Amino acid sequence: MGKIKQRRQLGQRYDPTGVSRRREDRAEGQTQSPSAGLRLVEEKITSVLAEERVCGLNTLASLALEEQGPACVVKTQLVAKASALLKDPSVEVRLAAAGALRNISAGGSDEVVEAMVQQEVLGPLADLLGDYRESWSSATTDLGQEASRDVDPMSNTFVHATHLLWNLCECSEEAMNVFNKEGLVHVLLRHLDPAVWGHTMALAVAECLLCVSENNPSAESVLLPVAEDLVGFISRPKEQPTDLHFATTVIGTLLNINYCTSGSNNFQLVLKVLATMLEPDPLPLVTQYASDSSGCGGTHLSMTPQELEHLILGQQLALEILSNICCPEGEQKDFTYDHDEDDWDECEDVPSGDEEEGMCEGEPMEDDASKSTLAPEVHEGISHFNLFEKTLKKVEFPEENVLQALPTLKFGPSLLTKLGVLRTRALLCLQNMSSALELKELGGAELLYSTWVKLAITVFQNTCPETELLEAATGAMRAIIDRLRQDQCDILASISQDELKSIFQAGVSCPIATVRANVTRMVGALGCLLVTQTPEKSVSSGSVFEVLNTTTEFLFKVGAHDAELWVSAEALDVIIDMYSDDKTDRLAHLVHLIDRLRGIQPGFKAKHHQQRKRLGDHRALVLTVRDNLGGFIKYKGPRAGKFSKT
Repeated sequence: MGKIKQRRQLGQRYDPTGVSRRREDRAEGQTQSPSAGLRLVEEKITSVLAEERVCGLNTLASLALEEQGPACVVKTQLVAKASALLKDPSVEVRLAAAGALRNISAGGSDEVVEAMVQQEVLGPLADLLGDYRESWSSATTDLGQEASRDVDPMSNTFVHATHLLWNLCECSEEAMNVFNKEGLVHVLLRHLDPAVWGHTMALAVAECLLCVSENNPSAESVLLPVAEDLVGFISRPKEQPTDLHFATTVIGTLLNINYCTSGSNNFQLVLKVLATMLEPDPLPLVTQYASDSSGCGGTHLSMTPQELEHLILGQQLALEILSNICCPEGEQKDFTYDHDEDDWDECEDVPSGDEEEGMCEGEPMEDDASKSTLAPEVHEGISHFNLFEKTLKKVEFPEENVLQALPTLKFGPSLLTKLGVLRTRALLCLQNMSSALELKELGGAELLYSTWVKLAITVFQNTCPETELLEAATGAMRAIIDRLRQDQCDILASISQDELKSIFQAGVSCPIATVRANVTRMVGALGCLLVTQTPEKSVSSGSVFEVLNTTTEFLFKVGAHDAELWVSAEALDVIIDMYSDDKTDRLAHLVHLIDRLRGIQPGFKAKHHQQRKRLGDHRALVLTVRDNLGGFIKYKGPRAGKFSKT
């Protein structure tokens, strides 16, 4: 369980040709490395002719759309030269420069963004945005107000510059420092009202504010005095996907500055907007688009592809916000140490007294399952607006025929990617909700169990190669099992050995350590639940014994052989938890528990000595298991040993 944060997405970017192409299509027409065109770009952007500079910058923007383009560009000095053109006298050149730099920052890694910062993109960008402090207005045409802004170079330049600023600030501390020093938050606030500036500009500003307002006291000091104005934006009637997406983004900023949080007057308004954002089901709309033979979004569609993308993006953010609401700060596991690495390692080498005395006879191990600490208004709002059911709905995915059709359509690949992210966000939110809410708020034991079964089919019976999806799905499954265990639900007590086989296989063979750990914890929770709900005599005989024996074999396999020490620690921690119940004494004797733990103990300590430099956030878990293992063996050994004489 933990908070999640949205990262930059490779969505719609600056398209100098006016015709967006899929990456596969671009690759077919590209027979040489992007670096082959960089020399020509440099010649053109240093030309004395504005038309030539625009041409060179548009070529640069196109190269940045290629997979290796941004990395190739930052190896040259083109970023610095393009950045200087952000202050070019020609508005068309400024537009092309902002668009090209936006593409480089959006398509590159964090390292690419840092390289852009080193090439001094921030100064010219801050100067460009500073020009928008003064009153100005976008050009008007007969196309209408919103369409006029879309073709106005002054407006488009600001939009691309804002996206560039967002990408830089998300990855670079130096960019954030420049943002604060130059007071750019004031520039953004001037352009936040969609009624004045249109949805494209207002949404770009809102997304940038969402980024820069997180853990930024300087921005918070400016935003708090105008917080009620921001609340006014989310209070307006919202029907279109762009309106909902904008309102949801503003909510994120308000929560970042600790406004509209639980206990405030506007918190229920926040949940209402999130519920409204999550209400539409995008799957029928995606199916409708996939059935459109042209793939361009004909007039018969109930929502254009662009609107559908706004809907899905808004729902992604709504789920992220809801997930964080269900994960209060008090429940975060923040392991920080004042020692430097060498001092801490020296401490680890000192044997702990707990290793010998970790558990006294007759002292039961406590269940560390956390109880919900959410405020009452959070529980009330989630139930009132049916937010759990709405979250559960977003876990669903299109039918196979739709999945096959989408890659062949113009907006299909983008929609498919966004739906995948939406499903992952829903699973992460489901994980936090399962841990924080009461069982009745989660629809009851039967609904949770059916959800668990569906996820098991997705993860263990279908091809599911996506790392993030596997991690999110197994994390949600683990949280569901933990919830059912905490509430002593007997719905899982009848699970058979055969039903566990595919789960065991994934827990051993999956290349993703987080997935193996989630499966290990999930299996352990099943074992603990079975032990708790089974009479003592039945634990060590019949079908229950078969399941517990198989479960123990799996946990020992992970505990002894997993490549990652922290995953092994998870398995050993689960073993200690499952066998801490005194009714398992005979079972411990039958599975040779103590002898096997003694056999694992030296190897675990040796592996800890080897891997202790790279344990990171898992250090506390590993140390806890290392210290508890000796005490558990001393406690359980004599109890299990009594049965060797019978």
